Amino acid sequence: MRAVVTATFAEEELARLREKAEVIRDGWVITGERTPADELARIVGDKEILIVEVDEVGREVFARCSNLKVVGCCRGNPVNVDIEAATQYGIPVINTPARNAVAVAELTVAFMVNIARNVGQGFLNLKQGKWCIDNTIPFTYYKGIELAGRTLGLVGFGAIGREIAKRIKGFAMDILVYDPYLSAQVIQSYGAEQVSLSELLVKSNFVSLHCNVTEETRGMIGKTEFELMRDDAYLINTSRAVITDQEALIAALKNKKIAGAALDVFHVEPVQPGNQMIELDNVLITPHIGGATHDVEKHHARIVLDGIFKLLAGGRPENIVNPAVLASE
Repeated sequence: MRAVVTATFAEEELARLREKAEVIRDGWVITGERTPADELARIVGDKEILIVEVDEVGREVFARCSNLKVVGCCRGNPVNVDIEAATQYGIPVINTPARNAVAVAELTVAFMVNIARNVGQGFLNLKQGKWCIDNTIPFTYYKGIELAGRTLGLVGFGAIGREIAKRIKGFAMDILVYDPYLSAQVIQSYGAEQVSLSELLVKSNFVSLHCNVTEETRGMIGKTEFELMRDDAYLINTSRAVITDQEALIAALKNKKIAGAALDVFHVEPVQPGNQMIELDNVLITPHIGGATHDVEKHHARIVLDGIFKLLAGGRPENIVNPAVLASE
C-alpha cells in the first residue's frame, strides 16, 4: 500500500504510517503552496491513500485516481475536499475534529489575561521607549482587572468551548453558555449555565465566540448585540471574523461601547495596511495563530491515522465525513 502525505505530520505518526504503507511526502508540505489539481492528480496517481491539510482535492483527483481508497483531511472542517465528488466516486473522507481545540482554548485564555492586565499595550509602549504615557505611573495607567469573580460568556460550546470551560474554572470565573443545540445538562456538566444570547451579552465581562459559520451565525454579533454588552466588557474572537459585523465592531470599539477586543481572525486576511483594528488602542490582535502549535500536528496526524486504519481494517470510523459511502457495506 502507498500513501501520499501533503500535510504537516508528526514524525512519530509518519513512522506509524510507514509500518503499513510506503509514504511519499509531496505537495504543499514541500512547496509551501497549494498544489494545482492536475499536479496533485499526477502525484497521487495509483496510490491508495491521500492525506492533505491545505491542498485542495477536487473532482479531477477522484476522477483520475481510480485506485484511491481513502482521503484524510487534517482539518476539523474539510472545506478543501470536494465531499460530493468523493461520495460520488465512493471514496471515504476522514477528518480530524477537535485537532486544535486545546490550542485555540489556550490562546483564548491567554487573550483574556492579556487584555485584562493591558499586557499588549504595556509591551508595545516599552518597545517604543515609553515607561508610561501622559506623565502617569505604570501602576495607575495600566491598572486592569482580575479574572476571579468575573463572568465569561461562551457563544458556542463545541470542543473548543468545552476546553475553555475546563481551564476557566481554575480562575474562579462564572461561565455562561449560549448554544441552542445543546441540552442544559451537557452545559451544566462543565460547570456552566445555559442562557439566551441576550442574557449572555448583558451579563458577561468577556464574550468569546466559538461557533461555526452558518447562515444563522454569519453577522450574528452586530450593532444590536454590542448595545446589549456591558461598557466594561471585552469581545474575543478566535473563531471566524464573519460572525461579527465588522463596521458595528469598529464603531463599538471607537465609541468605547465595549472596553476592547482580542482578535485572531479578520474579514480580509492577511490584514491589509490601513486596517482600523491595527490603529485602535483597545484591541489586541494576532495573525490567525489559534491552531498554530507543534502539538496540533501530532493531534491531527494521530486522529486521521486512527480513522484511516480503522477504515482499512473494515471498521467504521467516527470521524468519517461521508458515511453514505459505507452504507451498503
